Amino acid sequence: MYEIHDIWYLIYYKETYPWSTLMKKEFTDQELQAQILWSLYGHGKWSEIYTNYDKFKKRLSVVVKNNGKNTHKQVKKLVNLRLVLPRKNWDAIALNPYAKNTIKQMIKDHLGIEV
Repeated sequence: MYEIHDIWYLIYYKETYPWSTLMKKEFTDQELQAQILWSLYGHGKWSEIYTNYDKFKKRLSVVVKNNGKNTHKQVKKLVNLRLVLPRKNWDAIALNPYAKNTIKQMIKDHLGIEV
């Protein structure tokens, strides 16, 4: 069975793997925040390199069971913590480079991934 961070890598690079092993998981609020940060971190979305927010939620829905309103709520919390930067009318988001150490620590604590 693949780990969550392996699945993001495989999805991003469109490599083949048994989709039947992919199961959606319910995340706690802290784990979901760490998963959001890990996804943006893995794609290298820092500062001025934004990702489309609607497409990001669709990609995240592949592994997150309680997607939608909860994901938006957690992204808003990350914006309030100044870990994620929204662009204009929330059409795109990126990581805050000044909070790099905090982001790495949060990913390590809640997902167990060493970055």
